[in-house]
Amino acid sequence: MSNPIRIIGVDCATQPRKTGLACARWSGDDLRLEEARRAHPSEPAAAIVAGWMDTPGPVLLCLDAPLGWPSALARELSGHQAGAGITADADAMFHRHTDRVIRERLGKRPLEVGANFIARTALAAVNLLQALRDQSGRALPLPRVAGPVADSAAIEVYPAALRRVRGWDTRVDVRARLPEAFEGPVPDLSVATDDTLDAVLCVLAGVDFLAGHAVAPTADEAALAGREGWIWSADPDPFRREGDRPPRTTS
Repeated sequence: MSNPIRIIGVDCATQPRKTGLACARWSGDDLRLEEARRAHPSEPAAAIVAGWMDTPGPVLLCLDAPLGWPSALARELSGHQAGAGITADADAMFHRHTDRVIRERLGKRPLEVGANFIARTALAAVNLLQALRDQSGRALPLPRVAGPVADSAAIEVYPAALRRVRGWDTRVDVRARLPEAFEGPVPDLSVATDDTLDAVLCVLAGVDFLAGHAVAPTADEAALAGREGWIWSADPDPFRREGDRPPRTTS
């Protein structure tokens, strides 16, 4: 890969002080972490990330937040009247298909975007993404397949899944192992907050995506993923051949 790709990790939150940000450059075999920090009320995430996106090459934006809502939730509530019963079960209403896939593959279940406070974070994330489109003039589409990108794009990632893939079970593991994931000098992460560290983990999930190791939706799942969103994560052995992966259902 001749032209480096800028990878930006965002640990999304509703408040700037809790929003972690990280910026790196990846050239296929060389990954360098350039900056890791929090946003601030006087310097919101959109302003920082837009500055990082001011680069001639493509940008991969990796957001730790749901970028869609469960289809069943939208379907059941679209014509619902107060007090009327709902036939859909709670899991279908409040979890997306990609959440169930991540639990099946990695044993980690993302928070319920339809029922938990994470819904506010999801709203902040999609609005941040739209603000970055408006400011940068980049379309930032959500890809349907993993691999190198010719144009800038945005993906949903999940730091807890990345930790499971890497075998980093605790925050101590993360702090100890993160620096060695990058080439050259690394910003001091010893006192970084958890949200800043999660933003750096988002960067590593972006590398898995660009390297083609992240698992894509199947053909049967593609349309649903386009509506609900898709968490891009590698398997615990990211170099396992596609044919070696056990089949999974598309429930």
